[in-house]
Amino acid sequence: METSKNSDAVSELSGIPPVDRAHVLQTALSIYPEVENWIAQFPVILPRRTAGMCLALAATAPYTQPSVIVEASVIPLIIFAVDDLVDMTEGVLSVTLTVEQIEAMLTLCVKIVKSGGNSTYRDYPDLIKIFPTINESQPWMQIANALTKLCLEVQKFPAAEIYYSIFAKHFELGLEAQRTELHWTQAFKEIETYPTYEEYLQNGRKSIAAPLVLSALLAMMGQPVDSELSLKPPYVNLETLIDEVMLTCGSSIRLANDIASFERERQAQKPNSLLILMLSQGLSEKEAEAIVLKEIDKYLQKIDAPISLLPSSLNAWGDSARRMCWFSCAWYQTRDFQDLTKQMLAALR
Repeated sequence: METSKNSDAVSELSGIPPVDRAHVLQTALSIYPEVENWIAQFPVILPRRTAGMCLALAATAPYTQPSVIVEASVIPLIIFAVDDLVDMTEGVLSVTLTVEQIEAMLTLCVKIVKSGGNSTYRDYPDLIKIFPTINESQPWMQIANALTKLCLEVQKFPAAEIYYSIFAKHFELGLEAQRTELHWTQAFKEIETYPTYEEYLQNGRKSIAAPLVLSALLAMMGQPVDSELSLKPPYVNLETLIDEVMLTCGSSIRLANDIASFERERQAQKPNSLLILMLSQGLSEKEAEAIVLKEIDKYLQKIDAPISLLPSSLNAWGDSARRMCWFSCAWYQTRDFQDLTKQMLAALR
């Protein structure tokens, strides 16, 4: 992994093995129309990130079946829509929710996912009564309906019977982490307090979409473990090992994302690893970035250890986790995912 953000050696595609690049780009372009059609049913999901997510998931799981890559590409797009509502970004969705309504929306999303898509917003009258308008056009309701559809589709994959509960767990962890970030942003704006770097990363590795996407991939492409797995502490069972893979990946991508989104998040007064280092240690942006780049490298190297302990039946999934880390961290050193259009994606070939 190249550790200089502006080095010529780092390009958008540096994180994809050269032998796979043509296949990845072709796969990303081929799934684009299906992903585009999927999210078009829910206007709250902004299309500007579609090309970036198609590329990211094609780079993550290039040799799995296209239907898996499509579903996996949709998940971060839904999470971005949740982010937009939680951030209450002016002009993005032309809607502002109260903090109480955001909390209710996050709880509702978790309940839908934990039900496997077998419940809808209508099943939670106590939660939705907080919203002044209840109709299908409401952004929060579109997100709820999109999650219901997604979960029902993921449940159709045979592996979901074994691994869906891990996806539901990490979905809940991710949205609880978003809730924490909402409170941090409020505190920063109101009384200028912010979390420590360690507190921020412990939470941020869960609020980034990577563990959610990897756990959904597990529920779609994971294979049963036939033999008894012998693990040593700190891994008490297979799930703790899987968690370690996903959260290590989340740590690297969270930090890389912070570099790409630093200026935007500073203006929005959102906690960011670079900003926290600058405020707590009196560093310049360049000095903080150098520390974060070293941390990214540490996590990229660290992930190989838990992946190597996975049973052979999960080798393909472990390879996807590794690919996701390397691709996303290289990409974020050059630009944000929302800066990529379909035309730009086609021009990368």
